[in-house]
Amino acid sequence: MKRALIVLGVALAVVATISLRAVIAGRAELAAGDDWMLRGKPSLAVRSYEASARWYVPLAPHVDTAYARLRDLTITSPGTPIEPLAWRAIRSAARATRTLWQPHAADLADADAALARLGARDLEAGAGAGQTTAEREGWYRARYFEDPRPSIGAAALAALGIVLMLVGIGVVVRRRPSWVAGAVAIVGVACWLVGLYNA
Repeated sequence: MKRALIVLGVALAVVATISLRAVIAGRAELAAGDDWMLRGKPSLAVRSYEASARWYVPLAPHVDTAYARLRDLTITSPGTPIEPLAWRAIRSAARATRTLWQPHAADLADADAALARLGARDLEAGAGAGQTTAEREGWYRARYFEDPRPSIGAAALAALGIVLMLVGIGVVVRRRPSWVAGAVAIVGVACWLVGLYNA
């Protein structure tokens, strides 16, 4: 029991240290973005705001503020290169921070839709995407909303498989081998393989 508490304490300390580092770095990037805006360089501000959003920690205020700053830029810079740049930054930050859940899913959906609309209006870039604006927007939407990454369910199943496999092997190594521990390890390997296959 004492050993388990020590391991838990060390794990919590590591998580707290990583979270603190992310919050400090995220706030610094947010301040840098505000500074770039004061200097009249919105494209550099977009980079800093995106970096701030990527330093994701649940409930950290700098993340929501960074997304809000990027959204403000899409509103205040319509028809300029900053508008798609800010939408791409929102999309990139949201996709980069996905784990077993998707933070800022609404922001990601809005960015995908906005980029599809903007792409459909560009006749030169969207020449092969369709004849009408609606056809081109549909073509872009299909590509923006398609997620090539492994599904969350498959990733969770693979992670569960690794945990079960390690637990089973750990029990076998530290104690007398038992069929239960062996079965847990085998189930873990099976879950891991199925998760990888369906990823």
